[in-house]
Amino acid sequence: MSTIRNKKRMLGLTALVASLGIALAGCAAASEAEENASQPSSNTADSGALEAAYAGVVGTPPSDPVTVPDGISAWIVSCGQSQTTCSTPSEAAAEAAEAIGWKSNICDGQLNPNGWSNCIRQGVAASADVIFVIGQDCSSFQGPLAEAKEAGIMTIGVGANDCDVTGGEPLYTGITQQMEGMDNEAWWTKLGELQAHWLIGQTEGDTKVLEVTFSEALFGKWSSAGLNSVLDECDTCEVVGTLKLGNQDAASGAMAQKLSSALLQAGDANAIAVPIDGWFMAGLSQAIESSQRSDELAVIGAFGERSNIDLIEAGQGQDASVAFSMQWNGWSGVDAALRLMDKQEIQPSGIGLQVVDAKTNVPEKGEHFSYNPQIDFKQAYLAAWGKQ
Repeated sequence: MSTIRNKKRMLGLTALVASLGIALAGCAAASEAEENASQPSSNTADSGALEAAYAGVVGTPPSDPVTVPDGISAWIVSCGQSQTTCSTPSEAAAEAAEAIGWKSNICDGQLNPNGWSNCIRQGVAASADVIFVIGQDCSSFQGPLAEAKEAGIMTIGVGANDCDVTGGEPLYTGITQQMEGMDNEAWWTKLGELQAHWLIGQTEGDTKVLEVTFSEALFGKWSSAGLNSVLDECDTCEVVGTLKLGNQDAASGAMAQKLSSALLQAGDANAIAVPIDGWFMAGLSQAIESSQRSDELAVIGAFGERSNIDLIEAGQGQDASVAFSMQWNGWSGVDAALRLMDKQEIQPSGIGLQVVDAKTNVPEKGEHFSYNPQIDFKQAYLAAWGKQ
């Protein structure tokens, strides 16, 4: 990734030396050089794009106290334990539940609607008090959610959307909200915007994107809209190829081959935007490395899982991620349940977005992403829950 900018700087230096030689040969050339030097540079705009990406948007956890009931059984539906973007928030929700004395169980939804439905039904059969569904929209399992509702079981969509977003009736008891003043659509749109800002900054405004898309959840559509809205405002930016991927591609191991083919078709691409970091582990990083174009491509993902930060630091097929704390996401689900049990409204969790690359916003070795400046969300929640 940094090689792109270094190569461009070397080209610029070569051009400058040539211009100086011509200038020594005559005044006309010197005048032309002066005219060129007076033209505005894109460096300021590129720098501004990077600054916006690194600063992102950041909030704080809720601090209002809430009562914690005893003897609660929590059932956690992971979107798919094979993907760290599912397993991390699921395990964090279990950690938060156990921190307040609740029993918890994680059910692996295996990246498909039947798996998610079966997990919800298992939670109903187990007479769980609350079912947390991680990262999946209501539309994929309306029947099981209705069964949980009929059984009097609370259901919390963690980083998910209810059915009313697409014109149906809401079926979740509640869903988490990330940032104050931003609904889920606005939050995911912002994520896509930050991806675009980083890509523009890294390619010095000459941005030719191969966009990888995900249409199986609303967040994929929204983040793509955010990415493209920023690229559309840039006269020297364009999407030169689109690759649609989904959960089945991850489960079947088809991702590497599909991205390899897309890279061949988009030979002029110098940037790649990926909506889900977990896909790099499912073959995308391998495909990028095997393409022999890794040093020529600025590659950004989203979610900011620790394993992806390791890839970024090592320069192995991924250069950056729009990161947010997925552990915080899991804890926010438990806070949402507590507030509903206490007859309160669900409060915004404060989960923000910042771009991480090899040089900026990098957490300590082995640590999960925790923002810059760092936010200790666990202690904040425990204080609000009266458990410090």
